[in-house]
Amino acid sequence: MFREGEWYSFQVTKVIDIPGGGKHFILTHESGKKILLPAKYYVKYNIVENTQIRCRVDKINCTGQVFIEPEHPIYRVGKTYSFRVKQVLPSVFSEADTVTVTDVFGNDIDLLVPKGSIDGGKSTIDLKVIALKKGAPILSASSQWSQCAEFYDIGQNIELYLHGTIYFQGEDYYLLKTKSMCMALLKVKHYKHYGFKIDSPVLARYRGIDAKGLLLIDPEHPYYKEGGVYTFQISALEEDFSNDNGIGKVAVVFDRFGMKCGVKIENDTTFKIGDTITCKVLGYKKGRPLLEIVPHGR
Repeated sequence: MFREGEWYSFQVTKVIDIPGGGKHFILTHESGKKILLPAKYYVKYNIVENTQIRCRVDKINCTGQVFIEPEHPIYRVGKTYSFRVKQVLPSVFSEADTVTVTDVFGNDIDLLVPKGSIDGGKSTIDLKVIALKKGAPILSASSQWSQCAEFYDIGQNIELYLHGTIYFQGEDYYLLKTKSMCMALLKVKHYKHYGFKIDSPVLARYRGIDAKGLLLIDPEHPYYKEGGVYTFQISALEEDFSNDNGIGKVAVVFDRFGMKCGVKIENDTTFKIGDTITCKVLGYKKGRPLLEIVPHGR
């Protein structure tokens, strides 16, 4: 029904106050699917009840949960805009500076740039909007690090080393480098169970360069091997709104580290909560195994 990266119209049907969670908009799609949108990130969007808004499906997670981002009143992904420079400071690693800029709504935004590429005396800088998240733009200043793309082939296994952690754009990240000094950032919350150690090698599959010129990688899982077959217990059954043929089903399971994973199942199957299923590991994403159910008899 929904596809990542596609735009959809939603009716703002109601504003509710969730205890402990604050105000949320209830958005309703023409299919009847309802999605909650936290209001605190979009106060200056002027979203009101009984209006239509356009939203981009940013992510559909492994259990079929849909995450959306409303259309920004000013910024468009892929376009370049002028931002006020607040400060330029050395970052935690030698190759880059951290630049803080301010957007039209007063949000402070940090980004990494090659050291010395931004003059600290400048009052404004032109930056490309590469994404929008929680009402704020994610920005890129330079692709100067993209020469790292010449070193590796897509799908190649490469070795990196953990150099520490960095707090960046509201998140804690692991900073990893190759011997050729190409860098990758991994969110700590996704990989803290991997047991990374400073200066110890991390084997990962290379899958490209992001808009900031950093490596995109999927580290090898500490337990689940790609192509391996493992058993899991179904803890819940949920609807899958990413199904092209309508609403499907997803079996929710937890891996040995307590990470929530989803496995697509056929609507006509008789699986129930508590059943044990056998799954094949297709790969990894955000520290979790990507699973496919193995039919009986295989």
